[in-house]
Amino acid sequence: MQQACYYSPAERQQEKERQRASDADDLRSGRISRDEMRARNGFFSSLDIVESSIICEEAFA
Repeated sequence: MQQACYYSPAERQQEKERQRASDADDLRSGRISRDEMRARNGFFSSLDIVESSIICEEAFA
């Protein structure tokens, strides 16, 4: 198992941005479907955010 000697938030952010761009390109080109992308990216990607909504009730007792 590879161990990290340090953690760089800036490097991690760049890595995430590269992966998002790659994912978007894969979707746009048809190399992968949205369902395949969700399965590949794990738990949080399985949440169907497009069809979701948030309801906020203003009344507090």
